[in-house]
Amino acid sequence: MKVFSVGENKKTCNFFLTVSIVLLSCGITFGSLYLSKSSSETLDSIKTYISNFFSTFGENTNNLNVFKNSLIEGIIYFVIIFFMGFFRFGFAVTGAIIIKKGFVTGYTAASFIKLYGINGLLVMLSTMPSVFIAIPAMLFFATVSVIFSLSGGKKDKKMIISYIFLLFLMIAIFCISSLAEGYLTTTFMKLISSKMV
Repeated sequence: MKVFSVGENKKTCNFFLTVSIVLLSCGITFGSLYLSKSSSETLDSIKTYISNFFSTFGENTNNLNVFKNSLIEGIIYFVIIFFMGFFRFGFAVTGAIIIKKGFVTGYTAASFIKLYGINGLLVMLSTMPSVFIAIPAMLFFATVSVIFSLSGGKKDKKMIISYIFLLFLMIAIFCISSLAEGYLTTTFMKLISSKMV
């Protein structure tokens, strides 16, 4: 399926995909550095919050709700990226979303590892199934959105239909990621919750 004529140029696709990966990496780095420069009071507050969260996690966590929340968050991201494809400078917002996603990921991972060591690392590893699905899907769709925004495809009905189809495909893929987060990740976190309080 040809989504964009410009997309046939592998160098163009690879360039924007590389930029997306770099932005994500920068976000992760910024998130980690931000945590490392946090004061001891901030770290204590984070640890208290996480401990309180895990103290009630096993009893009050509803896997279906976790799945729904994750899916809704993902759909919001994808829909915003989708609409940014119709604006010439929509790539700026798309880039900001990628950086934000990286920042949150880096900050969260650094927090767990710094405060809980090996147990924190195990918690982060439990999120890997969903991350390995969600992140590549977001980077790919962001790349397509940027290419679409810079191309003349916004006036081509066939290309718009293909673009919409791709949106639903990405949401379907993210649904799998949300299922992994809602059921695999939470199951493991319930098992380890006693060590996090």
